[in-house]
Amino acid sequence: MLVRFLTCPMLRVLDAVPHSASLLDVGAGHGVFATLVRARDARRVVGVEPDVRKVRPIAGVESVIGFDGVITGTFDAISIIDVLYKIPIADWDALIIRCRERLADDGILIIKEQDPTARVKNAWNAWQERIATALHLTLGEAFTYEAPAAFLARLTRLGFVDARSKRVDFGYPHPHVLYVAKKH
Repeated sequence: MLVRFLTCPMLRVLDAVPHSASLLDVGAGHGVFATLVRARDARRVVGVEPDVRKVRPIAGVESVIGFDGVITGTFDAISIIDVLYKIPIADWDALIIRCRERLADDGILIIKEQDPTARVKNAWNAWQERIATALHLTLGEAFTYEAPAAFLARLTRLGFVDARSKRVDFGYPHPHVLYVAKKH
């Protein structure tokens, strides 16, 4: 968990979560982000993760082993942090639409991925991901990123408003980019 926290700008992503919100964290991994949101002031935090090796009990976080389809109800915010790249790009729309359906009116979708247009940092990221995949540290076989402009267009096409992106990688070796979009 510490390595994950040190290599991902979790606190910069946390700033996008509305205070006192209910949050669904899709692909929660070891629960680092869910723990941060819960510790701040969230009403309810649910982390869903398909890799049983990563799920641990976390005080105040409802942890669910499975895929996002097992979750019902609505949330003020949904986060997807470093998950999409492991899913074939042809399946992204379906996941994002399912998330949109689970957002409350004016809910916020928060996605943190890598920016493939940052050549040097992206090369480092690709090398590291090849090793992680070879060691079976993550599920999924895809390794796909979309340029920020194309991803923002995707979010708009899927019915989100006020979609914006922001590089949050200063001080990190990876090209982290944060996307925030609102359900209308």
